[in-house]
Amino acid sequence: MTRTTLQRLDSLDPVDEAQMEIFIGCASFEDRCLGALSRYSSGYRFTHSYLCVYDDFSEARQSNVKAMNESLQAHGPLSVVEVSEGNPSRSIGELLTQVRSLVSNSDARVTLDVSTFTKRHLLLLLHALDDAGLWESLRLLYTEPRDYVVDMYLPMSVGIKEVASIPGFTNLKPADKPVLLVIMLGYEGDRAMALFQNIEPNETVLLVPKPAYRTEWEGRTEELNRQLVSLLGQDAIAYADSRDPLQVKTALSEVIGTRYPTKDWTCLVSPLGTKPQTVGLYLFWRENPDSCAVVYAQPLRHNERYYSEGSGPTWQLGI
Repeated sequence: MTRTTLQRLDSLDPVDEAQMEIFIGCASFEDRCLGALSRYSSGYRFTHSYLCVYDDFSEARQSNVKAMNESLQAHGPLSVVEVSEGNPSRSIGELLTQVRSLVSNSDARVTLDVSTFTKRHLLLLLHALDDAGLWESLRLLYTEPRDYVVDMYLPMSVGIKEVASIPGFTNLKPADKPVLLVIMLGYEGDRAMALFQNIEPNETVLLVPKPAYRTEWEGRTEELNRQLVSLLGQDAIAYADSRDPLQVKTALSEVIGTRYPTKDWTCLVSPLGTKPQTVGLYLFWRENPDSCAVVYAQPLRHNERYYSEGSGPTWQLGI
């Protein structure tokens, strides 16, 4: 498959009626989980679609599950994949078994809508699709929120359940090296601070999304992480594009390897920023698997009322 750069998609129409397409999406309490599906024309057909649904109950998610079921069934056969948010590995194995059986004798495209997967689940799924030999068949879609519900005193997530390396993204470096922590910052300042305090690194880089999705959002990430920024200082801040994974890969390469040589540092990266940035982290790790470990700070729960609202533009991500 020919690689593409980042491009906005206002509509999705069939290009080759003979090409098989497998769609994988994730239902969420965020309405933007419906964004990519709304771009498909009524005549678009999937060979099969898979809808991942997390196990924690949410009325908003259940409403969106119903809407996504109806939309996906209008485009072809559908399977619902039940996922443990805390341990998605088993469901990924079951999903990949089914996907591989469909593409084993065909030139199928696999479309993955990354918009509302958890970042841990997304990284594990990208790794599994890559290992299954499906990377060249992969197309990634991403829908921005129309806006985030931002409040300094009402966080988007509450507490930290655990901080741990993501399986398959570990880095067994000697323990005598100093630790560099790269936090890809988002809007969850308390979560980032808890992660920093849990790891107690020797050096920290705060990777801020820039440019932001909207001009009026510039500076919002720094403001929502102002406690950590004040503690570490402005010199700790570096920047990476908010929606272009290829530019994020370049930014990570500048930090890990150039500024902090991997022969001298044990490097940890934590994805708390945008979903396209998480894809960019995977692109970086894919080319440099021994350079860093990826650590995930799992929140106790998400604050659904103060998360995001509506659907914004849909993009095809360059990978």
